[in-house]
Amino acid sequence: MTFYDEDLTSRILDLLSAPIVQRVHELPNLFQHCSLRELQDVFPALVQSIFGVGTGGFGWGLRGSTKENTSGCFDLIYTFFAPQGPMLRVCYRLLNDAIKFDFSINMLPPKLAQLMQSGHYSRFYADVLNVDPFRRQVASLSLNAFDYYMLHFVIHGTFPLHKWYPAALQVQNERVKTLYFFLTSDYLGTFLPSHPDGVVIPDIGNIIKAPQPIPVQPMQPVRKPRFLKIPQSSLFAGDDTNATGNSNQMARNEESMRACDWRTESVLHFFIDIWFNYEIGENAKYSYATQDIPSSEFIRHVRVLIKHIHAFANSVHIDHSGLAPLRKIAQPMMKAHIYPFIKNIFSRWPLDSSLLVVLELWFSYIQPWRYTYETQISIPHRPEFGIHSRYDNFIQDNIVMYTQIFVNLLPRFKRLDFTIYRNCIMMQRLVKVFSQPMFMQKILHAEEVYLGNTLGYETVHRHNTSSVITDWDAFFHEEVYTPLFGQEVVAEIQEFIKTIYVSRVHLQHEINRTRHYMEEKQNSLGLFRKLFASCFEEVSPDVLKLQELTKIPDFLDSIINALSEMFKIELPNISVEELEPIINRSSQLNFSIFDDSNYFDLSKITPEMMRRNTANITSTIDPALENIHSYECPFIVRFLHTVSNEINNRYGDGIRRNYNRSDFYGKLLRQLVLPPMTAKWFDRPRGIQELIEKPLPARVCLRPMASYRFLFVVFLSFVLGYIIWHAPSLGILCLLLLYVVYFLVLAIFS
Repeated sequence: MTFYDEDLTSRILDLLSAPIVQRVHELPNLFQHCSLRELQDVFPALVQSIFGVGTGGFGWGLRGSTKENTSGCFDLIYTFFAPQGPMLRVCYRLLNDAIKFDFSINMLPPKLAQLMQSGHYSRFYADVLNVDPFRRQVASLSLNAFDYYMLHFVIHGTFPLHKWYPAALQVQNERVKTLYFFLTSDYLGTFLPSHPDGVVIPDIGNIIKAPQPIPVQPMQPVRKPRFLKIPQSSLFAGDDTNATGNSNQMARNEESMRACDWRTESVLHFFIDIWFNYEIGENAKYSYATQDIPSSEFIRHVRVLIKHIHAFANSVHIDHSGLAPLRKIAQPMMKAHIYPFIKNIFSRWPLDSSLLVVLELWFSYIQPWRYTYETQISIPHRPEFGIHSRYDNFIQDNIVMYTQIFVNLLPRFKRLDFTIYRNCIMMQRLVKVFSQPMFMQKILHAEEVYLGNTLGYETVHRHNTSSVITDWDAFFHEEVYTPLFGQEVVAEIQEFIKTIYVSRVHLQHEINRTRHYMEEKQNSLGLFRKLFASCFEEVSPDVLKLQELTKIPDFLDSIINALSEMFKIELPNISVEELEPIINRSSQLNFSIFDDSNYFDLSKITPEMMRRNTANITSTIDPALENIHSYECPFIVRFLHTVSNEINNRYGDGIRRNYNRSDFYGKLLRQLVLPPMTAKWFDRPRGIQELIEKPLPARVCLRPMASYRFLFVVFLSFVLGYIIWHAPSLGILCLLLLYVVYFLVLAIFS
């Protein structure tokens, strides 16, 4: 089939409104027949359509497409956008000539746009800025095709799609990976190679960014940025504000010619400058109601970025390629933004299980030794051997990231209820990271050097030393440094340990109560019901709850031991008799976190109070919509869910109408369907955690038949039917008859 007689530009533009499968199937063939001029004309519209510029940001749905909801075309779409796929091949074709595309500065994060307007930009942007000659302000960026596409891709990840599109709400689960997630990882892995002698693939030879024809005069900054300190490197503009645009442009192009790594430089700048300037609010106390926190999906993307930057930078000591200069400055570039970014997120993130996503982001940054080329090709990281000494400088340079984030997190963790399994998991992860061999000793040494006070912590005044690179000067304009090993923090840790002791006593009472309740419930069942339940019924929620509760004491013990070892605190010898008055006193206090008064002191809230006050707002979801368990077959769960929905859609009115009947038919129906309930879950539609409620009527749920136990019983009935009657179908009929009798008996005696 030929396209020479067709208007290829119009055909491509028409395809942008076609189904996505048709687009990715036909566009590569059209690209091959397009001339360079035609590609240049259609390229901006194509990129803006992909990333939803001007249409709400959803675009082609890269951030809403998963292997589950687009199983038939996921691989086809991914191939289209892959690092060596048709889309990036178009970008490389457009690099052959000095072809530029304008990118409005209004699309950049406000922080980054303000830095550019004030003239405080790095040399990377010096030859791409378009300045309005009348207003003397930066109006746009003049980018080549690769930079134009990549900058749109990076900004697309910052759109708060989880608030606007139902498809994007489904990807907040940690186990769900979107197409955008895979593309982010592949782009970073391709353009930031961790291999010591890595080459960016594909090798495009001597093709470089065309120089800006009009020299850009540097602008004087109107104010010093608070958290951004531009690293001193040959790739960045330093303090010499008299350098001309021509010299900046020549230095950049010469470096690109020498190393052929300009794509790596672009990817580094775009991802770091855009994602770490996400608008969270400089002062969360006053902007909580107006600023939105990022989604869990975005936090996972940033964590992937941190991992790849660490892996890229950690090969610098064995790198002999042209990427070595970029490897040296990768971590300092990230460091200039990371502290306010993570600190603001932690200060505003809800105290629920999703906090673990932010914790893992922080852990990835402060543990660069986990992402090295050596561990990828040889043995995995073994923390028992300790941390290599070459990371001591990183710890010293980033000491605020280790100590002040920990200090700020401690009061928030004290408000958690440690009788809940997921909260213990988060605390366990925290102490596991900081209890690595020699980890706390290295932090202690770095803090001593940073404070310039190796004799003790009687004062918190900082004394600069020549051995520490202090890029955290702006930090001290905002707050006072709190020593991690100072008396104040050690006293908080001691109180925190006592809180965990109290939680452990409460937990033991809860375990005993649950066991007693289960024993009474088991004794109340008849012999027939016990036998049937042991053979056919699934594990009850009470059993699952008890299994979860019994794991928590071991977690709490390990947390207590780790904290005492980390801070050299002698464990208090607290008996149950000593804790009882504290527990009884906390139970007698009539204090609610929903107090209507203008003042409430969170320090007065114990875990028991939190559990009592929030007992009526716990998250309760439809059993049919729970995550697929390990004892269930995923395919059958999805199939039976579809069948159940079809039955409920057709016969739902009759089920709801007959559910409350007092005759035998109503009793039997109540044994077969799920009872009415109110589904409750927590959501953050406006950056604030809210409890969402949805009433659910009586409905059919066939999901119990998807368990492996039930499937084994069905298989066993086939075998018995074949062995006894030489007819497997008779075995199924007997099993069905047994179920009918069972439910009839339950209906009669209900």
